[in-house]
Amino acid sequence: MSKLPKTCGIKIKLNQELTTITKEGLRQELETCLNKFNRSENSRAIILKAFEFAFDHHGEQKRKSGDPYIVHPVAVAQSLIELNCDDETICAGILHDVLEDTDVSLDDLAKVFGKEITSLVDGVTKLGKLNFKSSEQEQANNFRKMLLAIAKDMRVVLVKLADRLNNMQTLDHLPEEKQKRIAQETLDIFAPLANRFGLNTIKIELEDLCLKYLHPIGYRKVNEIIKSKKSEREAQVKIVKERIREILIQNDIEAEIQGRAKHFYSIFMKLKRGANAVIDMGQEHEIYDLLGIRILVKDVKDCYAALGVVHENFRPMPGRFKDYIAVPKSNFYQSLHTTVVTPYGKPLEVQIRTHAMHEIAENGIAAHWQYKESGTSSKADSKEVEELTWVKQLISWQTDVQDAEEYVDTVKKDILSQEVYILTPKGDVYTLPIGSTPIDFAYRVHSKIGDTCTGAKVNDKIVPINYKLRNGDLIEIITSKNAHPNLSWLNFVKTNQAKHKIKSWYKKQNKDRHLVLGKEVLEDEIGKDGFDQFIKSPELEAVSQKLNYKTTEDLIASIGSGDTNVAQVIGKLSGTKYGKEQKEQIPKLDQFKTKKAPVKGNEAEIPELDGLLYNIAKCCMPVPGEAVIGVVSKGKGITIHRSSCNNLDQVEEDRRMVLNWQSKNNKTYPATLTIEVVDRVGVVKDILTKTADAGINVIDFKVKSRPVDNVAILKMIMQVTGSDELKDIQTSIKNMTDVLRATRT
Repeated sequence: MSKLPKTCGIKIKLNQELTTITKEGLRQELETCLNKFNRSENSRAIILKAFEFAFDHHGEQKRKSGDPYIVHPVAVAQSLIELNCDDETICAGILHDVLEDTDVSLDDLAKVFGKEITSLVDGVTKLGKLNFKSSEQEQANNFRKMLLAIAKDMRVVLVKLADRLNNMQTLDHLPEEKQKRIAQETLDIFAPLANRFGLNTIKIELEDLCLKYLHPIGYRKVNEIIKSKKSEREAQVKIVKERIREILIQNDIEAEIQGRAKHFYSIFMKLKRGANAVIDMGQEHEIYDLLGIRILVKDVKDCYAALGVVHENFRPMPGRFKDYIAVPKSNFYQSLHTTVVTPYGKPLEVQIRTHAMHEIAENGIAAHWQYKESGTSSKADSKEVEELTWVKQLISWQTDVQDAEEYVDTVKKDILSQEVYILTPKGDVYTLPIGSTPIDFAYRVHSKIGDTCTGAKVNDKIVPINYKLRNGDLIEIITSKNAHPNLSWLNFVKTNQAKHKIKSWYKKQNKDRHLVLGKEVLEDEIGKDGFDQFIKSPELEAVSQKLNYKTTEDLIASIGSGDTNVAQVIGKLSGTKYGKEQKEQIPKLDQFKTKKAPVKGNEAEIPELDGLLYNIAKCCMPVPGEAVIGVVSKGKGITIHRSSCNNLDQVEEDRRMVLNWQSKNNKTYPATLTIEVVDRVGVVKDILTKTADAGINVIDFKVKSRPVDNVAILKMIMQVTGSDELKDIQTSIKNMTDVLRATRT
């Protein structure tokens, strides 16, 4: 494996200093960092071994900047060392790209570094070698895999965040469009993820870097504000700090007092939320709290004592006190926050916490969790894992939410969004997205509580079930064993989790009716004679297993609900006593080898069928970009079906052709969606408005109402250019509040 020369002459910014890149230089940078944080000899040995391995295998690979690629994993490792991570995590940081970017396999890595490090590396490795229908789906699957890996071993998040931090620090060399995409992705996923794990230093830097690329004008204006009157503000804060130091000493409170500057993104968002909301950043009254004060004391008793002293000597501002010691945040953050008025008439935010709390506030789980440094296990303390209940949701949603993009959207809205802190009568603390209701809370606690909720008490008063919960609310859910969810709840619940549970309850309650309908449909196909035996037959049970249903009852219910086409079931019965004989003569493909033949219907551009007669199947209406199968039929040429078409079950293998259909023009093709909605006035108009806004033409629309359960079934045929456009509008419709599901039919 080729290596860097002893002196390659390239300069990079490593640890904020310019240095010539050599193997010896990089190793020395790493050793200096290890020495600074007093790593043991054993720790140094395994980490430097990982460096040698990564250096050898990355070889002469370069980054977009032209720098040797090995610089990136070394920078990631340095961040992890500064967070005081365990050896396995730091090694994973150095090795995190070898599976994706070199010829090293999982087995190769495991032989050298063991299963634990290999598992961590695999957790942050992208799914680059799999095939997805779109870049959005690929990205969603990557995020889903990463989130589930975090749920299994939360050290994965440390590696991933250190990796993303260095990528953001070196974003200048990418095209502007890619810079914005990566920055937005970081702001949506990785900065909130850092906040959820209490990694405040990483969160702040990520947000500031995102601001630089997403809002460069705002970034420059914030920079101007910070420089403006900086010395005057710092002088005022210095005087206040000295006054606080004096009064704490007078009250025998030992403390360290720090100045605290707001970071760029925080200032930007504050001004964006201001009265003008256009970042008119020259207003003096808008920027009073660019600096703050942090008081660090030795224990909790001194925190409250210091708070009392500060309030005795400076007028506190009403409504600006928060006690995160008594009620910690979900990421273990603890501190007292108050805002007081200084002698200069300016409000000043003061944070008070212990030194231990401060370490957790800055470095989160990296400071909070103690990993074993010996043996094969490196699990966090079980009590602490239990407290992170939202991490368990990452796993539980894996089975509840099958679609990767929907899964990531649920995580973003329900876990990574801004949150409120709710208390139960037992003193338990729950976090929910801002705007959540008692119904959201009920489903967060347990599905059964949500399903049987009839009302709620907040702060000992009965409130409407669409009440918006606030920080510190004490909530108690009122239930009744005979109660059940109401579809109207979908109009106001905030969390995707609650929406999903409400829809799931509705689907389960309709199973009996779907069973009756499914049996009727099957009986029409099979006949009354022997139908009772057929329902219990091993042949039908085998079909259920082939179609991934747990029982034949589930299969029959799916036929009744329309999820499974009866033709698909009959096709799977081929070759059994319940199957239908296929008597059509099988023509040979050669008989269609003619000159360029006319194309019936839309002129599809499919290279494999050049010169052949073909047409588009009306039963399944395939569109470009979907997986399609060509079926050779006597007298009809080749008919193009979607590979999921139920009618293909009745077609012999040697009559099928796997085709590749990618649109090369702006032609449109008909495609059908079946949409199940809450039946209310205006719902059809809302869906048609959604398609019109997307520039999609609807050519047919049928509505079938079910008054018994307040549900309507809509069948819509649209003209789309291909599968990407179809999937976008399907997802958009599916995410509408009153839509229970939207399926391609």
